[in-house]
Amino acid sequence: MMLPTSLGARLVIATVVPLLLVTAALAPIFVAQLQTRLDGARDAAATRLDAEYETLLHDMNESFNQVLAVAELPLLRRHLRDVHDGVAIYRQISTQTNLAQLSALLDTLTTHFGRYSRLVLIGVEGEELMSAGTRPLPHPTGVDHAHADYFREAMRQPARNLYVSPPRVGLSRAGAEAGTTAVIDIATPVFGADGHRLGVLLFTLDWHYLTARLPHVVGEEAGVRAVMADARGRWLLPDVEDGIQFGGLLEERYPAFWQDLETRSQGEMPLDEDLLRFRTHDIRTHHYRSQAGMIMTSPDTQPWRLGILVPRPTLSALLLGNPWQLLVIVLTYLLAVAVGVLWVLSLQRQHQLRRQAMAFSREAQRLAGEARQYADEVQDLYEHAPCGYHSLDADGRIVRINRTELGWLGLRADEVIGRRLYRDFVSPETRSAFQAAFRRVLGEEGEGSAECELLRADGTTLPVAIQATAQVTAEGFQYTRATVFDLRERKDLEARLEQQAMTDPLTGLGNRRYLMEQAALEMARARRRGMPLSLVAIDLDHFKRINDVHGHDVGDRVLQAFAETVREQLREGDVLCRMGGEEFVALLCDTDADQAMAVAERLRQAVAATPVGTSTRIDDASSGASWLSYSASLGVARIDPAEDSLTPAIKRADQALYAAKQAGRDRVHARFEPAGD
Repeated sequence: MMLPTSLGARLVIATVVPLLLVTAALAPIFVAQLQTRLDGARDAAATRLDAEYETLLHDMNESFNQVLAVAELPLLRRHLRDVHDGVAIYRQISTQTNLAQLSALLDTLTTHFGRYSRLVLIGVEGEELMSAGTRPLPHPTGVDHAHADYFREAMRQPARNLYVSPPRVGLSRAGAEAGTTAVIDIATPVFGADGHRLGVLLFTLDWHYLTARLPHVVGEEAGVRAVMADARGRWLLPDVEDGIQFGGLLEERYPAFWQDLETRSQGEMPLDEDLLRFRTHDIRTHHYRSQAGMIMTSPDTQPWRLGILVPRPTLSALLLGNPWQLLVIVLTYLLAVAVGVLWVLSLQRQHQLRRQAMAFSREAQRLAGEARQYADEVQDLYEHAPCGYHSLDADGRIVRINRTELGWLGLRADEVIGRRLYRDFVSPETRSAFQAAFRRVLGEEGEGSAECELLRADGTTLPVAIQATAQVTAEGFQYTRATVFDLRERKDLEARLEQQAMTDPLTGLGNRRYLMEQAALEMARARRRGMPLSLVAIDLDHFKRINDVHGHDVGDRVLQAFAETVREQLREGDVLCRMGGEEFVALLCDTDADQAMAVAERLRQAVAATPVGTSTRIDDASSGASWLSYSASLGVARIDPAEDSLTPAIKRADQALYAAKQAGRDRVHARFEPAGD
């Protein structure tokens, strides 16, 4: 192939060819880095979306629980009962006191729960009886709610059901003259202790206040934005985003995007220069963490669609994000072009070769100095990285280790490098996992990972995760390169989550899941050793009456006192769990039927003889009594270790418990035959 003879043509070739070669060499690296950044953006979007969803679900359910708790206040029920029975409020001093106390309570709730812009008490005919922030009147205020959706829907609901309106524009908390904001109406019916419908309690939730607590607002991450719309595509976030105002249609701003979003319940999609991660939330079915029975709302607005937009990585951002990388790339291109130009110029002017070589030598020296400085910085990063680094030879002997990992071990470099095998620092319990990973690194895979415990100089252990690869050259294996991550925080978090998942937070007892796991162990032990097992189902008598008369705080103290009383009566190996509400189960190990009946009777007597202290007066209001007596009914059943699970024994114990309830409560019944007999 003949080269062009002109200097200009040769210079063009000497410039273009090196650029193409360097680009071809760097392109796979850029593609891999962009893919890594994209994976990171996906992970970040998923993490932030989970945080947004959990925060919204927590705050909504917290509001639902607050509304239900206020609706069950005895003071509110007494006031509605007085209105319902036609009591002349302005003539009854005690009723006036209740009215003032109820008004003060609603004002306090509005003050302390800043999320609500309106708290209203409505009678059965739709008349407004009281509103937080206004002077209490002995007659309706004159405001009529009879035709409002929240009133009509709430009046059709049973107790503990809620009606939740779609987000709408309403008055802010400061009143009509202070402006408007986005709000949600939450309404629930109020029933008396006798089951009669007394009225409706309305809370208006400041939706702007709630959305301002979402992580994307609080964190203020650069470029991270939220997307939230209802089933009709109406924008639900109060702040203007991408030209969309509250209540605006996504379909008008992003028609193709909304068509895709409307047909999927969750997923990921690109949107302009961003990456969208989204999921759906239906308040009618996803309120399981609240105390509400059912949530009613406009069906055409559900489910909501919640999403997180994070910037998609681009080549320009990749290059500009790391000045050192950009500098090296630019220098690489410059050097490649310089070599080509020097080669061309050498054909034209031999006498300029020496000058060009000297200039190139000076440039190389400068680059070498920068390279040495860069190497020093890399070495410093290696030694003081937040994770550990080490290298091992083929025998597993330490040939290099950074200061971070030495600090974890509590040793010096001269005590381990070239002297110690790394497996000596791995605990015997996890050494097999380390050895297996090390064999994979030495094998064809060339990489391996394991979770281990390191033995420290002070005698303690450190949980770590090790990821290693093999350094292989044309001469074969040279050494391993391993990264070590401290897992203490993750292990502590896993232990706390496991404990929380197995424990009832009110009483400190195990929950149903804990009972089933313990029962499986005890039934297996009973099968091996031929030991008897028994089960006692316990239910507190008239517990709903305690909550209705004395309040849920007294009910909680009764449950806690009951758990303490029963624990004192049981043996150390017996298992006491709370199944839910006022229902408990005791698993009695190595206990036959007669012994179980004796234990159950002892528990019944101990409960009856141990009243609970309370500041609420009981029974005789003039006596000033401060102790609440209560009783329990118990059902005893034998556990057959040959059965697949504890469920049949629980069913027999529940049948015996039901028989005790039917027989008058505060007694013990038993059923020892199988449930199907």
